[in-house]
Amino acid sequence: MNILERFRAPCGWRGGAKQLSVDAVIPLIAVPVLSFAAAQTLLCTIITFVTTPILVYYLHHNFLRFLLRTKFFLMWNITSVVLLMLVFEITVVPLLEILPEENWVFVISVVGGIGCAYQTRVKADSGNQDAALSHVIELGDTGGELCTTCRRRAPPLAYHCRMCQTCVLRREYHCKWLDCCVGGSNLRWYMGCLLFSAIAFIYGSNLTMTSVCHPFIFIGTILLPDDCSDVYHQLDIALCFVSGVYSLLAGLAVLRCLLYHLWLIWIGTTANERRLALAGGGGSYGHDMLKNLGHIFCCKAC
Repeated sequence: MNILERFRAPCGWRGGAKQLSVDAVIPLIAVPVLSFAAAQTLLCTIITFVTTPILVYYLHHNFLRFLLRTKFFLMWNITSVVLLMLVFEITVVPLLEILPEENWVFVISVVGGIGCAYQTRVKADSGNQDAALSHVIELGDTGGELCTTCRRRAPPLAYHCRMCQTCVLRREYHCKWLDCCVGGSNLRWYMGCLLFSAIAFIYGSNLTMTSVCHPFIFIGTILLPDDCSDVYHQLDIALCFVSGVYSLLAGLAVLRCLLYHLWLIWIGTTANERRLALAGGGGSYGHDMLKNLGHIFCCKAC
């Protein structure tokens, strides 16, 4: 039996051995390896951050997209958060360059993001979606169309998700990084996850970068990194610098997604409805590779 596909704890788990697919194991190895590789030199950092999105796209385009549902992106997300948190608490905090209050703000943001992400997945459970649909149908709303996949009549604002294999009320899209659908039942929790995550990533990046680099005063007590030329003299400091850059990029991506959803709420529509409207109107997202990269790194999966 393939060791990568089946793990068994020494004390045994409830229900026996737990299966873990190969696509879910890859991030557990790739994220730490890539982080340490990027921390070697400035050139290694540049190469790693440029090639990693390309490698992820290649893996998704040639393998992952043929799976009905993959845990790759969820495990990449979890591994990244755990690694960034460990680097910050074990390496950055002992440098004594940040205040305890600043660390508490960061920790609360991380815990808030994790809690909202967990609730997003719980609320997106297929049982909850089925209950919501049944409730609407029991109220006598039979104006919806018959879903050819579910073989049942769904409300007008429900759309089928081939990954969750159910119709989702006010569906936005299937979020790869949380491995669940975002819709009417969990949108508020998802927005909370985006908000807390954006704060945690960007704020943590600023604290890390100003701790390992020579900072300068931007406005009042707000510091920004200035000279980071000597961070590669020590491996632990270089790892902090790499994690700070990674955290900043992740924070900007999450912030973009948050602003996008705020804009959708402002105009009174959903991401799925907008996508269908653009497709029906002949709108184009651009080149296929750029579109797929956008879907991969901006949470979306149609």
